[in-house]
Amino acid sequence: MPIIAMMPHKILIADDNPNILSFVRPALEREGYAVTTAADGAEALYLWETEHPALIVLDIEMPEPNGLAVCRKIRESGDAVPIIFLTVRDSVSDLELGFSLGASDYVAKPFDIRELLARVKARLPRPVQEFGGYLRVDTARRVAAVNGPAGWTAVDLTPREFDLLAYLVNNAGRPIGRTALLEAVFDIPGDSDIETKTLEKHIWALRQKLEPNPKEPRYLINVRGVGYKFEI
Repeated sequence: MPIIAMMPHKILIADDNPNILSFVRPALEREGYAVTTAADGAEALYLWETEHPALIVLDIEMPEPNGLAVCRKIRESGDAVPIIFLTVRDSVSDLELGFSLGASDYVAKPFDIRELLARVKARLPRPVQEFGGYLRVDTARRVAAVNGPAGWTAVDLTPREFDLLAYLVNNAGRPIGRTALLEAVFDIPGDSDIETKTLEKHIWALRQKLEPNPKEPRYLINVRGVGYKFEI
């Protein structure tokens, strides 16, 4: 049986200092993360909307707009993606404002890369997640299980079905567009002219295998005009 690699967590680093990007990006990539970078607030917001990172490392003093404004925009959308602020400021009021806007954590510059890595690992989704006492997803072992009369029972998923489930679970609560899912999970380019029902077929199969009532999905939800989301 072939070994199927786990889909790496995607991390967005947003900082206008190229020196920060030059040592933080490779450090995260050595840990197995997929990394994308932004040099200003506008680019950070664009990549947040298009790349759906699992975690964002965000410089407070970044230009156009600054990190605080970017954080506010993300939280106002309802997205709970973990956000770690990078800051050179010592002002307690700045930190209070950042946390009031929904920041998850912060690291003060200059910093030891080991500290940042530790905080990133602590804020990323756990390998084993359980939902409503009914559904359990273990991304490390690539196993999904449901809780029934006989207790927890592993569900037989194809590799692609698990990839799709894991991607949605890692972005739980966030609507993901159809094009983004086709690109991330099925390697079908967003500008492709291919007409396919691949995504819809896999969503249907997951519902049949995982949902308490496939006709009234509890977890795998259609988002009209967008795509799908995993409901927590």
